[in-house]
Amino acid sequence: MTYNELSKQVEQLNYRDKFRLAQLLIQLARKEEEEAHPEQRPITTSAKSDLQYVADRVRKSKPSTKEKLMNLIGAMFQFRGGISDGDKERIFSELHRARHIAITESGRIQYP
Repeated sequence: MTYNELSKQVEQLNYRDKFRLAQLLIQLARKEEEEAHPEQRPITTSAKSDLQYVADRVRKSKPSTKEKLMNLIGAMFQFRGGISDGDKERIFSELHRARHIAITESGRIQYP
């Protein structure tokens, strides 16, 4: 498929799908660029400081359900090239294990 064919198809999308497509393309381009030039990547912080960063932001935002919390975690890493669902689950588990969050029987999230 050529660029011209693709641009004609994209013109038929509604505005929300165009925004979603633009976001996806930016994430893919950043990931490709990071893989092509790994020496230029900034030094990443440790997993422990990432957990503290997430915990601080979660305490401020206070999402009430797991789904909302997972969306928030995804948004936090959006400009670092995104985060996988498995990593989101891992961070969620670590937040729970470190007692930054508590989960009620009804599935709501509380903040001790």
